[in-house]
Amino acid sequence: MSEKLRKVKRWGPKSLSFWLTILCASGLICLGINGFIQPIAASRAFGLEILNPLDSGYVRVKATRDLALGISIIVFVFMRIKKVLIAFSLVSAIIPLIDGIMVLTQYGGELKNSLQHFITMIGVLLIAFLLWREKGMDISKGVS
Repeated sequence: MSEKLRKVKRWGPKSLSFWLTILCASGLICLGINGFIQPIAASRAFGLEILNPLDSGYVRVKATRDLALGISIIVFVFMRIKKVLIAFSLVSAIIPLIDGIMVLTQYGGELKNSLQHFITMIGVLLIAFLLWREKGMDISKGVS
């Protein structure tokens, strides 16, 4: 076996993308928990403030989405399934894009209220790129 194939680059705690992915997943989990605990504050932070706590249904739906995404990402990280994380990141980048468009088009929304969503989309795509760039060779499975 050549020297190149003997070296196996394991993705893990020594990788920048590993920690950025965990950081983002933790952020999603915190957003989800916050949406259940403080729906009015969470809606304000999202960019579409609700005034009546009885109208907080959509906030709890978003909280569930964020919680499920964050937990899923953490599971994929600890299983070290980079290919799935790359695909998951690329596909889920549409979520903050749609969120930003929704904030921008609802109730006379302003760009300043939706910028966080567009920046998040760029961050998700950047993490997908980092995950792809840091791909190493795995002898047993070919390119991973």
